Amino acid sequence: MSFIFGIIDFWKKPIRPLEIEALADAVGWDGFVKQTFLDKNMALGFCHHPGRKPKAGIYSDKEILVIADIRIYNKESLNETFDYRSPEEALAKAFKLWGTDCADHINGDFAAMIFDRQKNEVHLFRDHIGTRPLTYWFSDHKLIFASHEFGLVKSGLIKPALSEEKLIDTFFQLKNSYAQTAFKDIFKVISGHLISFSSDGSQNDNKYWKPELIKKNTTLTFEDSAARLQDLIVMATKNRMEPVKTGLHISGGLDSCGVASIVADHTPDKSLLTGYSWTPETFEDTVEGINEKEYIDAFSSDKKIKVEYLNLEENETTQNAILPEFEIQHIEHPVMKLAEKNNIEMMFSGWGGDEFVSLGTRGTMNHLFFSFKWATLLQYSKVKGIKSSIYQLRTDVLPFLIPFELLPVYKAQRSDWSILWLLKPAFICKHWKQIFRHQPKNNFGYGNRTRFVLNLLELRHLPERMDSWAINAERYGFEYKYPLLDKEVLEFWFSIPIEHTYKDFHSRLLYREAMKGILPEKIRTRKDKGEAIRIAYSIKERQNGKKYLEDLFYSLSPQEHLPFFKPEAFRKVFEKPFSNNTLKDFRNMNKYTLYLRYVALVKKYITHQELTNT
Repeated sequence: MSFIFGIIDFWKKPIRPLEIEALADAVGWDGFVKQTFLDKNMALGFCHHPGRKPKAGIYSDKEILVIADIRIYNKESLNETFDYRSPEEALAKAFKLWGTDCADHINGDFAAMIFDRQKNEVHLFRDHIGTRPLTYWFSDHKLIFASHEFGLVKSGLIKPALSEEKLIDTFFQLKNSYAQTAFKDIFKVISGHLISFSSDGSQNDNKYWKPELIKKNTTLTFEDSAARLQDLIVMATKNRMEPVKTGLHISGGLDSCGVASIVADHTPDKSLLTGYSWTPETFEDTVEGINEKEYIDAFSSDKKIKVEYLNLEENETTQNAILPEFEIQHIEHPVMKLAEKNNIEMMFSGWGGDEFVSLGTRGTMNHLFFSFKWATLLQYSKVKGIKSSIYQLRTDVLPFLIPFELLPVYKAQRSDWSILWLLKPAFICKHWKQIFRHQPKNNFGYGNRTRFVLNLLELRHLPERMDSWAINAERYGFEYKYPLLDKEVLEFWFSIPIEHTYKDFHSRLLYREAMKGILPEKIRTRKDKGEAIRIAYSIKERQNGKKYLEDLFYSLSPQEHLPFFKPEAFRKVFEKPFSNNTLKDFRNMNKYTLYLRYVALVKKYITHQELTNT
């Protein structure tokens, strides 16, 4: 990918060259190649890894100006409507033809800005699922946008301040606002949305991708669904392939190995491919569950692909966990470094598969109960067992019948009120409504299983991780590809009769059928998701890093501590040894990991500035 950025003054005040240069330098990592375009009250540009060709571009004519980091996967259908020579030109012509609905006609990965010269309006677009990040600041009729919020702050064009609301959201895991970044007044464009800005100072957020409106095709048989799903997944993967050195996430699971198998089957020169595992080649600790290595070996042997395993350095996972750029999955950074070492240019991932196309049986109990399919519910209970069914009844159904917080089973999902002891009373009083009056969320929807999937989508945890991976992977010179989140794949999945997704109550049966002849049978027919070793390895590495975090915490000067927290309370948390309660230990680790992450954020991006406007 490439990073895009720009400055637009709606009052037509000229943009100074120094401003766009400052933004260009701030958005890119060290050594990035940058290109800028300056035209009176507008300045745009993009930057990219010096070892790669740029993937962004600018298109301009008398009616419209476009800058986009874009990849298009439905080229044939667009070519039937109009001719184009570049992806950004395709977006421009789509806008002229369909207006602000244009993004829904494009199947691709993109973050883009379109300036309508005639109406003096600006539109920021993001692809349906959020593969390409895009952020903005808008005030006093001036818009500044960039691929990531850290570049906006680092540019010096915006006075930085922390968003206290986002800090609360993060520490209490409320998930109230994906759009709000860690910085006050800087926001993300939500996936599947466009935000329009006008010269009168107004802005409007519009949702263009609406999977909830897709109608079910009741004529499809289960066999039809599986066959069509296979065709679409294969096509989505092939459309993303290029003849370059390519990395493959290999966990041993259905999603990652499914995508990797398609890439391997359609790559004659296997030397271009390297698999990457999130687990070590050997793990000495005893873990209940299936050893992923036997499945990874099955893939490697069947597809003739070399797989590299993690070999973490001391405290590497802990250091990644406190990156101020909010890395979501700490064990992915070592994979990125391996990819850079191997000169990888793109990484294929099965991320997001189990939210949609390979969805297990989650939400089935809820769906059957509220759809009054109680005879089928009894069959489901017989297959799953009485004990398992009772537990699912409590987690899926009861939250709609009994207040959420009254159920003991939700203890793990409740807010960790011990965080209150770490905050200063004045801060708690200031934000008491957000802290105490938030509504606990439950993903299992009232109604059918489609609502459950839409709830998962609206949590935005898919783009949250992809945001982090995108901005960090660009540093190492590659981009991620997510075929299982392809727009056509997802739209077809939403059209499948819902009963096909839980047929015979066999977990992921539809996806397994779609992967016949593609996945090695040992993997395709495995019984579980099987991430026990990966999770145990990650937890162990985090626990081993406690001493590193303690030393870092005690090395902070009084001026470096965040003014909202009580350092002495954190010291008491550090003094507590690990207990036998894994959840409690994990929460305690998260407390000082998040705290030190925010300290690093302030130190790197808000040095010598007030943390808030108060």
